[in-house]
Amino acid sequence: SEMCIRDSYHSGHFKWEGLSGTVITPSQKVLTTAEMLQRAGYATAGIGKLAPLSDPLSQGFDHFMGQIDQALCHNMYPRFVDSGNATKNVNLTGNWGIPSDPQAARAACMAHPERFNYTVDITLHESLDWIEAHTTKQANVVSPKPFFLYTSFTVPHAGGWGHAPATPESGAPVPTDAQYASQTSWPEVERDHAAVITYLDSCVGQVVGKLSELGLEDSTMVVFASDNGAHLEGGHDYKFFNSTGGLLGHKRSLFEGGVRSPTMIRWPGTILPAVSDFAWAFWDVMPTLADLAGGEVPAGIDGTSILPTLLGENQPAKPYLYWTWRGTGVPPLPEGWSLHQGPDGTELYLEAGTRMTSKRHPGLGKEHNNLQMSSGYGIRVGDMKGVVPHCGGNGRPSARDHVQVFDLSKDPFETRNLANTTQGKAAKAQFWQVLSGINASCECYQC
Repeated sequence: SEMCIRDSYHSGHFKWEGLSGTVITPSQKVLTTAEMLQRAGYATAGIGKLAPLSDPLSQGFDHFMGQIDQALCHNMYPRFVDSGNATKNVNLTGNWGIPSDPQAARAACMAHPERFNYTVDITLHESLDWIEAHTTKQANVVSPKPFFLYTSFTVPHAGGWGHAPATPESGAPVPTDAQYASQTSWPEVERDHAAVITYLDSCVGQVVGKLSELGLEDSTMVVFASDNGAHLEGGHDYKFFNSTGGLLGHKRSLFEGGVRSPTMIRWPGTILPAVSDFAWAFWDVMPTLADLAGGEVPAGIDGTSILPTLLGENQPAKPYLYWTWRGTGVPPLPEGWSLHQGPDGTELYLEAGTRMTSKRHPGLGKEHNNLQMSSGYGIRVGDMKGVVPHCGGNGRPSARDHVQVFDLSKDPFETRNLANTTQGKAAKAQFWQVLSGINASCECYQC
């Protein structure tokens, strides 16, 4: 998702566009969303987690503070962050004293949060300062320069309390459990997770409050979105708070629990309060913002503008949506095991008792190794959804693929596979008609 919001391609076309899915370098000459807006006359700032961009100041941003390393991003109390055109050039000296043991680190950070630097706070305050500085700079300008601020909070992603990536994600780091501290019947990681969500909510409120304070509220569109479904990493159980609302699957799943997540967009006086079920994806962000800003997008991208929907107008459904991943997602884990993200950005499984780690799913035997790594894909056309756990051996969708079919208009929880019904067979024919015309790969990419 992070890759898609930058370049406006879905993962089925990464291979043909020369995109790795994990990093974009300036030498690749990929037009990013920020660069498109920069060319359209916008001041631009990227703050927080900017992976997969390797050099934000050369890729459309006038200002950058945060982290570009995919693995280091998930340490919420790092020793360094990046700024400008350098990496690890801001030394967070207080964080050097954090214990290496995750439990001891959690205890220290929560006992004295004022002593340490939490990346969420850095992202928030840098964003507030940049908005104010930009507004002050434009105050006496005849034609003030509009701005694009990309604030990327890492939470509620699972993370480490220090020493990442050497130490796997160990929970949901947060300075305080606040009102959830009294919920002693909850597992510790769930108290932390709830506190992280509340902490993030407060941060978003402060950003919106700053816009109001500066008189920018009615002239600024604010978009709040998640890049995946509810996760099950760092010991967190996505079912504890029913985070998917009953949708099947979770982060890293091709089912709706993995790919469907809400987005909130606020622009008082322009975007009226409403709830929309229009199906769109992050690769639609660039053309939508270009539509608003008068920018130009490359020919042949997968995204389309959803501005008509935002303005309350009728808009035809997108021709299709497409995703890739290994299998349909992560199978259930045995008791005592949890999922983490390894230093290279791939899945790492941790056994709580022995602290043993494995890159192979502990619930699958050796005979499943090749199956586990085989790529799958999901496709949506209208209200019909197709899920293929493992596509053909040539890395492309095939008419021989085993497709699970669901009618999302009647079955959003994907409980009834219609593959062998008349409706399902018609849907499979429609899927294949689309797939045969878009030259898509079904290879898996991380971002």
